[in-house]
Amino acid sequence: MKTENHFKQKLSAVNLRYLRTYFVPIVTFFICVIFISCGNSYEFVDSDEEERVKSELEDRSFRQFAPSVGATKRKGVIIDFFDSEGQSISLWAQYAEGDFARNEWEIFASDYRVEKGGSEYRLIFENPQSRRILPNKCENCIETKGVSISIRNLFDSKKIEFKINDEDDNLSSPFPVFNSWTRFSEDEYFD
Repeated sequence: MKTENHFKQKLSAVNLRYLRTYFVPIVTFFICVIFISCGNSYEFVDSDEEERVKSELEDRSFRQFAPSVGATKRKGVIIDFFDSEGQSISLWAQYAEGDFARNEWEIFASDYRVEKGGSEYRLIFENPQSRRILPNKCENCIETKGVSISIRNLFDSKKIEFKINDEDDNLSSPFPVFNSWTRFSEDEYFD
C-alpha cells in the first residue's frame, strides 16, 4: 500500500514538474502569438487620418540599396510621393552591375488608401499600373496584386522604416528585397 501511494506521489510530482517546465511556457507563447497577430490586424483609417498620413508623405522620396549604393552588384528601391505625371505614389526597383542596370521596373498609382495596424501604416495602391524598363520595355506587365508598402515611425523622420509587402510573391527581379523593416534614406530629388 505504501509503495503504491509513494508511486502516486512521485508521479504527481513528475506531472507538476512537466507542466511547469513545458506546458505553461508553451501555452504562454501561443497566447502571446495570438495577441500580437490580433493586435496588428490592419483596418482602413478614417478620411482625416488618411489625409494626415498623405500630407506627411507628400513631396518626399525615400531610397535604399542592398548591399550598398556603391556595390558592384546592387539592388535599389525608391519609394516616391512626388505628385508628378498624375501619380502620387511610386515604387521603383532596379538591379545593377557596375555602371549598367540589368533589371528595372516601377509600380505607380494616382492615389492610395491607408490602413493602420497598431502603430504601423500600410499603403495600398489604388488602380496600380506598372512598367518594366529593362531588360525589355512593357506596360502593365508586372503583377501588382498583393503589393503594398508598410511604414512605421511615420511621424519621426529619424526612425521612419519601410517594408515592401509582396503577399503573392509576384514581384520580379530585383525582388525580394526590403521585405523586412528597413531604414530608407530620404532624398529631396532623384539623381
